Amino acid sequence: MFFNYLKDFYLKKKLKNSLLKSGGFTVEQKVQTIGILVDEVFFAETSALINALIEKGFHGDNIAVLAFNNSKDLKSVRQYPVFGWNSVSFDMKIQEKCVNEFVQNPFDVLLSYYETSNGLLEWITYQSKARFKVGFYAANQRLNDLMINTNANNYNQFVQEFVRVLKQINTN
Repeated sequence: MFFNYLKDFYLKKKLKNSLLKSGGFTVEQKVQTIGILVDEVFFAETSALINALIEKGFHGDNIAVLAFNNSKDLKSVRQYPVFGWNSVSFDMKIQEKCVNEFVQNPFDVLLSYYETSNGLLEWITYQSKARFKVGFYAANQRLNDLMINTNANNYNQFVQEFVRVLKQINTN
């Protein structure tokens, strides 16, 4: 537990220094691929979120999910990869192959679906090669290009606002 706190502290410090050097991103073409980075500690309806995106016209095959869950039961049956604090070494390197693949994937949009401060989730959002990043207003606002002011449990409103803003961006 104490080591997880230290990992969180050092990742946040590393993130703060890195954010000072970064620039912004833009949406230049129609969104095809979506990555969802979700905190399952506070949000357990990941499948419903995916279904809401599919109902809005996004293809399920083009949606990738990576879930954070700090419980000991990371090996339970899920349709998407799950990671926790044990995925980070003491030298702050991510050891899980699925996490590194997710980070390197050039998604059109990354949905950072967490609203609590978590150094590991924030670090993954920052490291992501996604062209456009969307998150919650309550989370670290420097990480995302677009912030939506709702809470994580209201996934329908989040998806509705996300789609509305995408339509406005694509018409300009």
